Amino acid sequence: MKFSEIVGQEVAVNILKKAIENNRSHHAYLFMGPDGVGKRTTAIAFAKGLNCRSSSSDGCDLCDSCRKIENGTHPDVELIGPREGGLTISIDQIRKLQRRVAYKPLEGKWKVYIIDDAASVTEEAANCLLKTLEEPPPQVILILITENIYRLLSTVRSRCQLILFRQIPRTLIEKTLTDQYEVAPEEARSLARLSSGSIGRALYCLEKETPEFGERLREIFETGGSLIGGYGNLFQFSAEIPRDREAALELLNFLLGDLGRKFVENPSILKQKKIEIVMETLDLIKRNVNVNLAIDGMLLKLTQTEVC
Repeated sequence: MKFSEIVGQEVAVNILKKAIENNRSHHAYLFMGPDGVGKRTTAIAFAKGLNCRSSSSDGCDLCDSCRKIENGTHPDVELIGPREGGLTISIDQIRKLQRRVAYKPLEGKWKVYIIDDAASVTEEAANCLLKTLEEPPPQVILILITENIYRLLSTVRSRCQLILFRQIPRTLIEKTLTDQYEVAPEEARSLARLSSGSIGRALYCLEKETPEFGERLREIFETGGSLIGGYGNLFQFSAEIPRDREAALELLNFLLGDLGRKFVENPSILKQKKIEIVMETLDLIKRNVNVNLAIDGMLLKLTQTEVC
């Protein structure tokens, strides 16, 4: 996928395209926004644009460089994240990165290192990464991707150019699903409603082998209209769904989107507190805390804020 095919992130894309056109790319970027809105896709498109042999600011997806980047085989573009089965990016991974950035590009104009889930970098590794950010080698660009910049060291944040990614409008998600993925209009409408502004989440629900999760979410919306203002449906739903990590994250992302919409419609300290509780629980589960304890603790806190 190239810049022109990225959905709903025109501001971020324009900033990056102009950087390529003016040959004024920053040595480090921090892509921040909700999960599933195109941060990683945009980072890969940026790497294509920087190294494409046929285009000035956008990848062509036809040349050898673009194809290798898309397939993850380009020697000058690397995606770094927690190792399989792990939860953090280790200092060994960052030290390996430091050794590689010292060399000139092998095939392209730029070496691009994309650090996915940058907030999972250990403190020791973050301090090691800071050395590279402070003394960036020429022809090297680092892209850090995160949902929450405040989990990164302030010294790391201050050395990156911040690029914000927003939730994608529901109507645009519907259109993308029908036009690009040939989803029936009614199903696209339901998926967009469940997506909380994330095309990635909509596609996840579309591709899910067992549709019970999505059907139950639709049922909650159709019967109650919202999860806010009364948690009977949420408690019942929580008891019915499998208590695995994947299902729990989907429940929390759905609840977070619902809370966010209500906060935009009518901001209040109470709604803000609820959002903080859900975000805290998301963070705990991503850090491999017991799912049952995390969900039950969240529901208890939500009911307590309602009473207060």
